[in-house]
Amino acid sequence: MKRVNIFYGGRQYSLSDREIDELQAEIAAGIASAQPAWLEVNVGEGRYQPAHLLLTPGVDLVLVPIEGE
Repeated sequence: MKRVNIFYGGRQYSLSDREIDELQAEIAAGIASAQPAWLEVNVGEGRYQPAHLLLTPGVDLVLVPIEGE
């Protein structure tokens, strides 16, 4: 897989070189944790600019796999 687009709180983010199953498991574990959990993602395209998304129950979070070209 080339990239996963992530829609969180009405904005688009992305992650490169991640498998969707692995990412889903990481998010589920973060939400189930008793401690705050953060997912580091990229804002925009091009140069990597990190953002950290707080994983909480009830947050709007959509994963869209983008297949390699």
